[in-house]
Amino acid sequence: MKNMGRKYRYTLFLGIALMVAGMLSAAFLEVDTLAIGLINAGLIIFLVTAFRLFRQGELPDRDERTKKLAAYGITYSWLLTLVLITILYWVEYFDLARLTAEAVLGILLFFMIISANVFRWYFMQKGDVE
Repeated sequence: MKNMGRKYRYTLFLGIALMVAGMLSAAFLEVDTLAIGLINAGLIIFLVTAFRLFRQGELPDRDERTKKLAAYGITYSWLLTLVLITILYWVEYFDLARLTAEAVLGILLFFMIISANVFRWYFMQKGDVE
């Protein structure tokens, strides 16, 4: 922990600062959505940074292998997202469900994020993409 880089320190501090700002705004201001947003953003930043720090240990953040695996994961996610777009088009075309633009964009956003991370994790476990 004493060898923690500046990047991790600053990011952990940013997460804590956002959580404290959210707590202070909840205590002294009438805006609840702002407080909830600040607390959530701070907690997410803090937890993601902490998990990264403890998972990687002394390993480098990025090297050629991790960049290659991440690129393949994003490529596979993109291709799968094109399939999902086609499926959503046919769902709307055959009137199986009424989809709003907001719903479609939300589905695509979460699908892309989750599938990219799943593919990246899969390729990391496998060791390579070939």
